Amino acid sequence: MTADLITPAPARPKPPPGRRRGKRSPATRAERALGWALRGLVALILAFLVIPILIVVLESFNSVDYLSFPLEGWSLTHYREFFADSAWVDATLLSARIALLAAAIATVVGTAAAWGLARSPARGKGLVFALMYSPLVIPIIVLAMSYYFTFADFRVIGHWQVIAVAYSVMGVPYVLVAVSSALQQFDSELENAARTLGASLPKTLLRITLPSLTSAISAGALFAFVIAFDEAVIILFVSGTGSVTLPRKLWDSVRYDLTPTLAVAGTILIAVCVGLFLLSELIKILRERRERR
Repeated sequence: MTADLITPAPARPKPPPGRRRGKRSPATRAERALGWALRGLVALILAFLVIPILIVVLESFNSVDYLSFPLEGWSLTHYREFFADSAWVDATLLSARIALLAAAIATVVGTAAAWGLARSPARGKGLVFALMYSPLVIPIIVLAMSYYFTFADFRVIGHWQVIAVAYSVMGVPYVLVAVSSALQQFDSELENAARTLGASLPKTLLRITLPSLTSAISAGALFAFVIAFDEAVIILFVSGTGSVTLPRKLWDSVRYDLTPTLAVAGTILIAVCVGLFLLSELIKILRERRERR
């Protein structure tokens, strides 16, 4: 009776015919080879992108007064020269001021446009979205020429506030895409519930919608800031003689004075861009941790 209640152990499956234990099939070897080939290709692409940047950073520490690689020595002389030269410092501060204003305008306009398009029942909102996205598609030289002729007609070439407005047009698509993507994952019923409970539309936006879009808005604003901070083509057309930004100063120095100070300016641009992208990731991580609690 006890023997009848004992269930026999299931038999171990036999390996498929033609395949022995401990040996990999030719298909597995081919997949592994393909995987290593793809890893090698990715490594070559990353090296092609990163090595020139590293050379610029290393060149900023060169001890001689001319561009040379490999380095002939290590020194901070050119950093001291950069920060002691009022022309470089003023250009850097002007770039930061323009970028901050451009990012602020782009963030407000892009966020409002994304929310309006997401909540609008109109059929033509796809066309509106495409038009607002067009600054990323139009060649930059065409935008620069159009800005030049427009600013020349209104006699505002060289005004940094107007330059910031021009850069904000380029930053709006980044904010629009980031916030629109976040709104697709946002539950609009939360807004309806708040309105049903008596909250006004501005209060609903400030208390419900915007806090949920903080990460997307921050990412779009950082992209808009970077675009305005290191853009060099438009500023060559519209800066005149009164608004020399860091990219414009860098371009002029490339034409007339090749020294490692150029590498210092390039390193500062790289540091600002990388730092802002790391800040964006940090904000995203902190936001995700707070939502998990």
